[in-house]
Amino acid sequence: MPPTKSWSSADFDALLARVTPDVLALLGDGVPRSRATIVAALADRHPKEDVKRTLMRLAVTEQLVEKDGKYILPVPEVEQR
Repeated sequence: MPPTKSWSSADFDALLARVTPDVLALLGDGVPRSRATIVAALADRHPKEDVKRTLMRLAVTEQLVEKDGKYILPVPEVEQR
């Protein structure tokens, strides 16, 4: 079994800062995409494990919505008056 990487908070924050803008830009057109499609689209810029970790964090923090195995940006709620 290969050794696992020990992540500091600073390491993880730096990873998110690098990858998040590219994920959000890719999904900015409103087209739902699977994790595999997002990983493949960003493969020339980021390691696949970094993209997967970023997708998980964005979904947990509700910056992305996962539905039917595909990710989209959340739709802003409209305030009712």
